[in-house]
Amino acid sequence: MKLHEFVVRRLLLLIPVMIGVAVFTFAVAQIIPGDPAALQCGDKCGLIVGYTEEGEPITAHQANRERLKLDDPVSIQFERYITDLVNGDWGESQKNGRPVLDIIKTSAPVTLEMAFFSLMIAYPLGIFLGIISAVRQDRMFDHVSRFFAIAFVSLPIFWFAMLLQLYFATGPEVGGICDPIFGTEGGCFPIFDRHDQSYTYPIEGYHWFYPEAGTGFHLVDSWFVTDAKLAELPSEFDTNRELFMDTLTHLVLPCSALGIASSGSLLRYMRASLLEVLHEDYVRTARAKGLSEFRVVVVHACRNAMVPIVTILGFSIGGAIGGAVLTESVFGIHGMGTVAVLGILQLEYQIVMGVTLLTSVIFLLSNLIVDIAYAIVDPRVRLE
Repeated sequence: MKLHEFVVRRLLLLIPVMIGVAVFTFAVAQIIPGDPAALQCGDKCGLIVGYTEEGEPITAHQANRERLKLDDPVSIQFERYITDLVNGDWGESQKNGRPVLDIIKTSAPVTLEMAFFSLMIAYPLGIFLGIISAVRQDRMFDHVSRFFAIAFVSLPIFWFAMLLQLYFATGPEVGGICDPIFGTEGGCFPIFDRHDQSYTYPIEGYHWFYPEAGTGFHLVDSWFVTDAKLAELPSEFDTNRELFMDTLTHLVLPCSALGIASSGSLLRYMRASLLEVLHEDYVRTARAKGLSEFRVVVVHACRNAMVPIVTILGFSIGGAIGGAVLTESVFGIHGMGTVAVLGILQLEYQIVMGVTLLTSVIFLLSNLIVDIAYAIVDPRVRLE
């Protein structure tokens, strides 16, 4: 099977999976206990707000259920859900009246930016330490690295995030270690939010060739803000570079919490994979030819040992997005995790379904990219 045939086959397989995801998200919303209509009217559910043509009183609770169309048969609700979904209408929030699609467009880039930046920390760190651990098998470094790998995988990520806040975002009177070492004041990094609280991040004022309201990815958007808009910001953030650095410093701690936690499992995968490859015949042949140990490990062994690491990339993306739910809460960042939690607490079914659907799409696309990368790295996959 050629590569383009392999890609087309994987794309076609996404269609029934997406249908299944849509059915599943709708079913979950139906199963969730609670009554959104009752939540909206609260203590006033019994208040009479009108009368039927027959003179029967209509309570606020009944009016809400009719407005939300909760009394319609499930089949009709599902048909309406799919039709609106295809037309780009994901419903609207009952609390603030905002379209769900706009809420997700605002929150999704926040979580995705954190997830991808954390993977940029996790993969180099996990792979590098895994290689050294395999090369130094059963030595002190190997034992120490495996201990920390298990610790990072086992410890709750919110606890680790709070630990980073304590040591790197506070002064020495609280427990911070940055001020006496680097001469900072109040820690090396900000303790919460995506940017400094002294200004509002530009939601307009970008160059003509850039999206009018930006993309939501502040690390990218910061380079395309016009000079006129930058002049409206405080003096310490009135250049593209300073705006970028402010965003970057705010991402360091939350992304480090996610990245270091993910690197533990990557370290163990890389170590196990490389140890298996180092005992292969072609590695012994490379050593017998007189090649340096560095070339044997990096050029010959690591290339094949990386194949399983590529496989788990999709799961790593999903894990980073899942871990962002707790991390966002610790660092006061309003991303998809925060939106999903509020949607569940407030019984905002439309929001919960929208977040679930988008997360599923991200999982599917990331796994598709992994499948394609796997087929490129290992051509034997295309022959199966």
